[in-house]
Amino acid sequence: MISIIYYYKTMKKVIFLLLSIVFLSCGKDSNLIDGEIKNSNGKGIEDVLVQVMGTDLNSKTNAKGVFRINTKDRGDELIFTHPEYEMFRIKLDDSEVSVILKEKNTQEQEK
Repeated sequence: MISIIYYYKTMKKVIFLLLSIVFLSCGKDSNLIDGEIKNSNGKGIEDVLVQVMGTDLNSKTNAKGVFRINTKDRGDELIFTHPEYEMFRIKLDDSEVSVILKEKNTQEQEK
């Protein structure tokens, strides 16, 4: 009788350990990207929309042009958009991104 109880408690621990490993391995569903976006003068750009290509995952830059976005390993390309700057795309190959956006040519818009 004691060996059955011991076996039950041991199996319970083994099953708990295996389930913990499974949940931990499934949890690696994220890829956190930090970055900053500046203009040609080196000043951070606020309110740039940062999107993961082909998903609804997005973030915006703060007053210093800094952003953080979780790509959830779904995309390998980020898109940066702002009304006053040209759209920019970048392929991800690192967990830190630094981008310089070019201002839109306002003379062409006025014509």
